[in-house]
Amino acid sequence: MGSSGLARLHGLFAVYKPPGLKWLHLRDTVEMQLLKGLNACKPPAPKQRVRFLLCPAEGSEEKELTLTATSVPTLTDHPLVRGPAFTNLKIGVGHRLDVHASGVLVLAVGHGCRLLTDLYDTHLTKVYTVRGLLGKATDDFKEHGRLVEKTTYDHVTREKLERVLSVVQGSHQKALVIGAVHARDTAAAPEAGAR
Repeated sequence: MGSSGLARLHGLFAVYKPPGLKWLHLRDTVEMQLLKGLNACKPPAPKQRVRFLLCPAEGSEEKELTLTATSVPTLTDHPLVRGPAFTNLKIGVGHRLDVHASGVLVLAVGHGCRLLTDLYDTHLTKVYTVRGLLGKATDDFKEHGRLVEKTTYDHVTREKLERVLSVVQGSHQKALVIGAVHARDTAAAPEAGAR
């Protein structure tokens, strides 16, 4: 693949991030695997250069030495001399997921990094699935935290839970509408000042 492969390595792609893995670690792993693939390709033939070497003169019985032009490979481009051809790639991340979250992580390579802003500006719909455990409280509100309280939860019904969730959803939708109106007004303000 070599440098021609690197020239073609541009674009966006999605990877799955499992829970418990940092997004940066996943990004670094993808970069390492891409670099490993690029460096595993057969290197180009080494360049040749002309060297003048001392050789015994032909047909001479005396120990006469002459300079003979010889083509030898240039070792400065050899992988064992200069190291791997590719040591880093430009890889961008579309968004960051929490360590405990799982889901799709959008990565970009090369010129694809320019597309991440466009992707972000499209405001794609995000779906969240929340898991909870009733009747237990931990010191850090996480599943594997130190247990600080345990209680019954038979008084929690589906109707009560849906009522609380609808209030939360309503407050989020209200904030979304207020944010959209504010963005619209902010965008219209420079136009009004130009008149």
